[in-house]
Amino acid sequence: MRSLAIIVFTAAMAFAQTAAPTFEVATIRAYEQGSPRGTDITPGNINMRGVRLIEYVTFAYGVQEIQVAGPGWLGDLRFDISAKAATAATNGEMRPMMQALLAERFKLAIHRETRDMSALIMTVGKNGHKLVVNDVPGSPSFSTGRLNLTGNGATLKQLTDFISRELKVAIVDQTGLAGHYNYHVDIAAFVTEEMMRNSGGGVPIEAPAIVAKALQEQLGFKVDSGKVPMEVIVVDGMEKAPTEN
Repeated sequence: MRSLAIIVFTAAMAFAQTAAPTFEVATIRAYEQGSPRGTDITPGNINMRGVRLIEYVTFAYGVQEIQVAGPGWLGDLRFDISAKAATAATNGEMRPMMQALLAERFKLAIHRETRDMSALIMTVGKNGHKLVVNDVPGSPSFSTGRLNLTGNGATLKQLTDFISRELKVAIVDQTGLAGHYNYHVDIAAFVTEEMMRNSGGGVPIEAPAIVAKALQEQLGFKVDSGKVPMEVIVVDGMEKAPTEN
């Protein structure tokens, strides 16, 4: 009997060590139209307001929106999620927690595929990059304006995710720069009134070339078009409303 108890205990400990990490506390509410929207992520804490379901999926799996295949309403439905981890977890450590939360509360089921996708491939130019290293502890920020974006202690992933979402094209970062930086990109000087008129208020057809030029001149990056194999998160099932808190 003692041997059986030891086996059961050992198996239970092994399961506890391999079980997916979860948030200590998490609250999900439907977004109220007109309420403020925003994302505030600090070590061990997530507060996302008015965020679309597809953005929660991209955060959970560390991919860009273009890498998520699923029903159209993923980009329409918005929710507020407030979650706290037991420790001061990093973004990378909180991603599997968000995966577990979406699976539990929205019944999210996915599978992964590799697909050849058209992409903008970003590398460091021959004269080097123009980023300013900023590894000061605190709350890094990433903000966007009408035709510009600014990172203070931000990552390049925040920049590429934003550009990918706006241009609806995959951005592959091959710069090898994984730290936190200060940077600013302003494409206003490259956008003419004629471009804006022709776009009908949307994204100008010239936008990829404009962004590539701005990244080269202002950040020292080279951007080329190409096709690359990329992981795609395929949503097999997801509820439109979460289970109760």
